[in-house]
Amino acid sequence: MTIQGGGTASDAVTLITNDHRMMEQLFDRLRAADEDRQVLLDECAARLTAHSHAEEQQVYPQLPSPDDAHHGADEHHEAERLLHDLQRISPEGPDFEDKLEEFIAAVHHHVEHEETVLLPGLRDALTPERLNEPGTAFEEVRIAELAVAGIRV
Repeated sequence: MTIQGGGTASDAVTLITNDHRMMEQLFDRLRAADEDRQVLLDECAARLTAHSHAEEQQVYPQLPSPDDAHHGADEHHEAERLLHDLQRISPEGPDFEDKLEEFIAAVHHHVEHEETVLLPGLRDALTPERLNEPGTAFEEVRIAELAVAGIRV
């Protein structure tokens, strides 16, 4: 992931935020229904799982409050549950659009909480140099899990 100045982003906040934007692009593609929605849902599942596992293993332990880490993990699990429910129904079915919006709303809620509370707390708790450590570890776990799912980064 390249940032201005030609460098590579490695701080946890930037990497996580960039990943959030990628998920939002997937949501836009799902809503547009111009592509195979089942394939897009599978990609969402792989990316959400990789992102969640990487955060929970490498970033959340660095948060100043263990309660914040538990809250974030609970929101991950809820989003994963909603996505699995969505994957079990036909994209042409009568409930698909409502379930899709419920899933997207849950992820948006989590992203908003993370970007306004958790990540600023992380940034305040760690020096810029120390912020790279969980960022690099986050990216390694995320990329490895995506590779298992057959997604190249």
